Amino acid sequence: MQLVEANVRWATEWQGLTCAVVEVVTDDPEAKHAIVYFSLSDDNDFDMQAVVQNHAAADTDWFDNNMHQAFEDVTVDLFQNVNMKTNWGAREVFKEEVLSFGRVREELAELLRNGAE
Repeated sequence: MQLVEANVRWATEWQGLTCAVVEVVTDDPEAKHAIVYFSLSDDNDFDMQAVVQNHAAADTDWFDNNMHQAFEDVTVDLFQNVNMKTNWGAREVFKEEVLSFGRVREELAELLRNGAE
């Protein structure tokens, strides 16, 4: 899976953590559009908490409909190897691709570090 585009959007809570949302576009038809949640890490970088896909079609589900599971956490599926374990190498490569795209790392720092002060 190759990254095509990545844009920092906003800060939010994800499973009790303050995270920043990065919208990404990849070349993978199974994960073309996704939202990636990043939090601050203990080593002054960022941890990738989740990769989430929106399965709702924007033209038919344009309103905020929480009655269905349009959003699905696909983190495990994307980075699982043939032994059904996390392929940490592939996960780390994807994380670094997102963080290195344009000004994503700098914008995350501004949003999460400066917002925490």
